[in-house]
Amino acid sequence: MRSILYTKFFKEEIKEPVNVILSPEFYWIKKIDIPIKSLKDAKKIAKTQFKLDEKKYIFDAIELNGKFYALAFEKDLKLNIPQKFINSIRIAQVEFFDYECVKIDQNHSIRKIDDLLFCFPQSGNCKSAEEILKEIKLSNKKFNLINRLEIDKSILISSVLIFILLNSAIILKIFSLKKELTSIQNQKDKILSEYKLPKTSFELNSILQNLKTEYQKQVKIKKDLEFVTKTPLNKGDFFKKLSFDKTYEVVIKTSKNLDGYFKKRFEILNSSYQNGIYKASMK
Repeated sequence: MRSILYTKFFKEEIKEPVNVILSPEFYWIKKIDIPIKSLKDAKKIAKTQFKLDEKKYIFDAIELNGKFYALAFEKDLKLNIPQKFINSIRIAQVEFFDYECVKIDQNHSIRKIDDLLFCFPQSGNCKSAEEILKEIKLSNKKFNLINRLEIDKSILISSVLIFILLNSAIILKIFSLKKELTSIQNQKDKILSEYKLPKTSFELNSILQNLKTEYQKQVKIKKDLEFVTKTPLNKGDFFKKLSFDKTYEVVIKTSKNLDGYFKKRFEILNSSYQNGIYKASMK
């Protein structure tokens, strides 16, 4: 069965079952830095890694090379492919993780920055997605992002009856409330002990504040990269280097000095433009 890379530029008319690999434009991803033991635990805290409306997003987690990543997908995900032809939905972060860059078309590519894959407005010297999809073996990681269930009247009636029965059971549930509250407290103490978390609200708030600070840092990096992806390049211009380690380092083959553009967001520590090559160090 054929596999396709689905991007915002995808225009092919699909008339056969395919495996759909979503480009990074269609999901949020964040590396989970706090210590956790399993993918199950990563899934439990995935939604806490984003400041997103839980009513509009689906949250999940994956493990790659021993590291855990939180994911967020829009619930109202709309693909320009008939639902009957979507055999599975996957993501580029998993299927293309072993590649430093993947060429989407003549003007766009997917590149790896600090183990995360992002889309950029240049292709450079990358292997094309078509070539890669012919040679790779897809992972077992699939995402159920499309509701394939149809509700008929009989199911609706059954649901109403179940709802009535559940509400009737509330009266009995009240008598066991004290026991349940005790159980919940015991579970809380067990979790605090298992993850070696402090018991006081002050210490927990301190951890929460540190996580919020780290999240804001990650959001800034994402916005920085979004700004970089919008660099005004002319035809024939392309990035030769883009790296980040406390500062951003860029090398771009271009027909103009790009200081004016990058100064809109970054502090340029040093830059040069010679023989059609622009170099800059920024923060």
